[in-house]
Amino acid sequence: MTSALYDSFIADYYDESPLVQRRLQDVAFYREAAREYGDPVLELGCGTGRVTMALAEAGKRVTGLDLSERMLERAVQKRAALRVESRERVHLMQGDMTRFDLGEKFRLIIIPFRAFHHLLEVRQQMDCLECARKHLTPGGRLVLDVFQTDAERMHDPVHQRESLVAEYKTQDGREVRISERVKAFHRAEQRNDVEMIFTVVHPGGRKERLVFAWTLRYFFRYEIEHLLARCGFHVAALYGNFDWTPLRDESPEMIFVAEG
Repeated sequence: MTSALYDSFIADYYDESPLVQRRLQDVAFYREAAREYGDPVLELGCGTGRVTMALAEAGKRVTGLDLSERMLERAVQKRAALRVESRERVHLMQGDMTRFDLGEKFRLIIIPFRAFHHLLEVRQQMDCLECARKHLTPGGRLVLDVFQTDAERMHDPVHQRESLVAEYKTQDGREVRISERVKAFHRAEQRNDVEMIFTVVHPGGRKERLVFAWTLRYFFRYEIEHLLARCGFHVAALYGNFDWTPLRDESPEMIFVAEG
């Protein structure tokens, strides 16, 4: 995972995208997790601070770590807009979630919105989890969110055709159409090369086509459980969505609550 990925144009479109705006349930989930397990909270892959700021507003001390300077710039702007007491609870820092040493321990560590899918190699995944475990207080919890893999998206050529995901208008008047496609399947490596295409019409009529391309690593339930076990964690709970329902065949998420 490189900072250049999110230091691209995507930082300018991230917060207003309906794909992000729709994820209200996860914020409520993380608020409840912080209420139950306590703070301070460490968020790995905090991005623009969507979850970070919500936890601070809920009265929790939270550190947000991300590799992307441009995403963190957005987070800094959001922090500045908070009330003073909430603002003082937020600490933001640039760093790699596979190798960090903050000199502090946390009651709760969260890896929201599928940031873990950017870790392509097993060694990277274990480095991240081992770092997290070193930063947990005794009895602390790690909450890891990945999507439940849909077997069709691992091989069906239909997903290689560009398909509409969302259309919206930004506050400054840009008309945005988001579509996506799988550029290539790599089943032996459990990876898909993915493209998210932004077709933008600017005020005044100028048009541009922007492509956000990345490689996504997908996971299966027991693979994650084994990764966690190899890194010294015990799975305390597993949910299939942010309404705390159990994992089922049709569940969109796999949300692991692990104890170090």
